[in-house]
Amino acid sequence: MFRQQVRRFAREEVAPRRQEWDRARKYPWELVRRFVELGLADPDMSHVTRGILVEEIAYADFNTAFPIMRATLPYALDQLPGVPDHVRLPLVEGLRQGTKLTGLCFTEPEAGTDMANFRTVAVKEEECWLINGCKNSISWANADAYIVTCRTSHHKSVWSLTNILIPADAPGVSPPHVWDDVGTRATPRGMVHFDNVRVPLNYTVGQEGRGYELVADLFDTNRAYIGLWCVGPAQASVDEACEHAKKRQSLGHPISSYQGISFALAEAQTLLGAARLLCYKTLWMADKGQRHSVEGAMCKWWVPDIAFNIAHRCLLMHGHYGYTRDLPFEQRMRDILGWQIGDGTAEVSKLIIARSMMGKDFTGLGCRAGGAGGG
Repeated sequence: MFRQQVRRFAREEVAPRRQEWDRARKYPWELVRRFVELGLADPDMSHVTRGILVEEIAYADFNTAFPIMRATLPYALDQLPGVPDHVRLPLVEGLRQGTKLTGLCFTEPEAGTDMANFRTVAVKEEECWLINGCKNSISWANADAYIVTCRTSHHKSVWSLTNILIPADAPGVSPPHVWDDVGTRATPRGMVHFDNVRVPLNYTVGQEGRGYELVADLFDTNRAYIGLWCVGPAQASVDEACEHAKKRQSLGHPISSYQGISFALAEAQTLLGAARLLCYKTLWMADKGQRHSVEGAMCKWWVPDIAFNIAHRCLLMHGHYGYTRDLPFEQRMRDILGWQIGDGTAEVSKLIIARSMMGKDFTGLGCRAGGAGGG
């Protein structure tokens, strides 16, 4: 029933405005608030239910799926027990109502995968954190507040990291430098500098020194959501290509009668079926409290890859018209491509899987992972 409700909302209210968000680089505030008003954005929904939400919205428009999902998932703000209610509650409520944004500041210009060498540092000074550094690849670089992963000890290890809440209007926080991304244009991504920023010590998110664990848990689950973001538009592409193939004539026959077309679509449908099940299995494991790092890594490296290739193949089936901006394939390819980067490269995900197979002594020295993506 929930899938039917979301599907109806996506097809009737989201899909007609797909090009608007992309071309104007416009954040879909109205649709996020409309979704909340309809009572569909329950923050207590299961991960599997939220996966259904992501898949169905992304089928209609990739740009809208990410913001709507975040309205149901105010990341880590339940782990701010020390922050005064007049600071925390308006932010949490704003996220759930679709009126405020938070940005996860994890990746750095010189360190994405190499978390032990993060250069953003927070030191205790009297009753405050004093923060200096730079973060990039931030989804929603224009957020109302940032959750910033900082080094809080002199030791270079992932256990020296702490997450700290920093309001965007705090003195020393630079205006965001928003990048001109190829895809997912409704989500401003970019860079923010922190220059002698001071926030109270109780703005720590989670436990001091346990910031890596908090972010890693997010990535494990979020990678399954990313998979379903990509499954949605890829499935839409296959459905549209099937309809086109049944109508388009060549040599007196619909092109669907030719195996070069029908077999390619059959292969795409098979891959999407497998990808969908992998993603939902991962979310089911998260709901059960089971460890799902390996499954999340599988979702992350494989699903965006096959989804991009499927959208590309469907574009080609439409001939030159498929190459135009009149049809949605080019946007879908641009949007999916970004998630081959965000939340970690394919090489990082494969390294996680390989370590689970080879044992704790596996180093993966032949792997050049590159930088992790934005959060």
